[in-house]
Amino acid sequence: MPRLKEVLSDQNGQTVVLTAMRAMNGALQLGGIRGARRFLIAPTRTLPVCGEHGGALVEIAVVLPVMLLLMTGIFSISIALYQKLELAEAVSAGGRFLAVDRGDTDPCAMTAAKIYAAAPSLSQKKISLTFVLNGTSYPGATCSGTTNMVSGGTAHVNATYPCSLNVYGVKFSACSLGESATEVVQ
Repeated sequence: MPRLKEVLSDQNGQTVVLTAMRAMNGALQLGGIRGARRFLIAPTRTLPVCGEHGGALVEIAVVLPVMLLLMTGIFSISIALYQKLELAEAVSAGGRFLAVDRGDTDPCAMTAAKIYAAAPSLSQKKISLTFVLNGTSYPGATCSGTTNMVSGGTAHVNATYPCSLNVYGVKFSACSLGESATEVVQ
C-alpha cells in the first residue's frame, strides 16, 4: 500500500509527520498524531463499469463452437485415417497369403477371405478388390481356375474402400481409400 509522508507544523510550532495512505475502500486517509486517522476524500460509490464483468463467459461463448467444430472435424479425419490403416494392413496380409497360396484352385477367394478377416470394422460389401496375377487382371474376389500362379511371377492385390467425412451432418467431399500390395509368388 503506497504511503506519502508530509512534514507539517501546527499552531504551537510542533512538527507533525502526516502519512497519507489509501484505505481498502479507496478513500484517502491521513495518519497523524497518536495514530488518529481521518478521511480526506469520502469514498465514492462507483457503479460497475459495463463490459468488465462476464468477459470470460463471452469469450467462451465465442470460442467454444469453433473449438467443437474443429475437434469434430479432427475426429472425422481420424476415423478415415483409421480405416486407411486397417485397409493397408489387411491388403498387406492378403498379399503375403496370395504369394504362398499357389496350389489352391481359387487363390483369390481365399485371399479375399483373409482380407475381410483382417479388416473386421470395414464393410465387406464396400471393399472392392482387384487381383493381378502374372499380368492377368481379375476384378472381384474370385479367380477360379487360374493357371497364372507360377513360381517367380508377381501377385498384385488392389483394394479400394469408400469413405465420407461428416461433421455435424455436413458432408464434405467423398473420398476413396486405396491400397495395393505386390508380392513375388513362391
